[in-house]
Amino acid sequence: MKISYEVPLVKQGLQECTQASVTQLLNYYGINKTIEEVKKEVPVYVSPEGKPVGTSLGHMGCYLLQQGFQTTFHIVDVEIFDRSWKELTSEQLVQKLQERKQFIRHSRYEQEAFDLIFDGYISFLRSGGKIELPIIDEAYLVKQLEQAPFLAVVSYNFLHSDSKYRYDNEHNINVRDDIKGNPTTHAIIVSGYEEGKFSIVDPDEENGGKKTISASQLIGAIYLAETDFDSLVLTVSK
Repeated sequence: MKISYEVPLVKQGLQECTQASVTQLLNYYGINKTIEEVKKEVPVYVSPEGKPVGTSLGHMGCYLLQQGFQTTFHIVDVEIFDRSWKELTSEQLVQKLQERKQFIRHSRYEQEAFDLIFDGYISFLRSGGKIELPIIDEAYLVKQLEQAPFLAVVSYNFLHSDSKYRYDNEHNINVRDDIKGNPTTHAIIVSGYEEGKFSIVDPDEENGGKKTISASQLIGAIYLAETDFDSLVLTVSK
């Protein structure tokens, strides 16, 4: 089986991978947006210390709904979500998320960040977005790709076999540091498949581009995005 979509490559700035990947997806559908235009709608969250942390995926899902797409999150995270929630309705998921928020903890994120994350998911569900809690394997990804290209949140370090990073406040950049650094997550578009390998469109300035990777590398990178509770795939359809 061969699947291939021509998704344009858009290069990102610091912590803009989600906006860049969504821009790639929108441009594929003929909606000509820039990263800056998408950032105005869904900005990069900045911590009280001035560190760019990332983007609320739920709010990005709301943005895609507003663009006229049916939008689904396929989530394998087990920190925010729970596998026992698989059969719950959207209304029941909202209730569970509201209850879970007061008990969530992360070694690097303060509560303000989680307020944003949970509000994003709850707003997404209340806006008509759909959440699935599947097992993501090669067959599952191929099934989604048969419909359209999709966004995947992955472990940056595993995907690129790259070092951990830490944020340099003085120069406003991320620097490699395999001792003091932290693993990071990243957003890409999956655009094709053939004989056990997936094509990706990666907006990263240094390691990105259009490339082909093995199914095991992609799946491993998706699951390892659990370091930031981001392990998911986002699909859209008109």
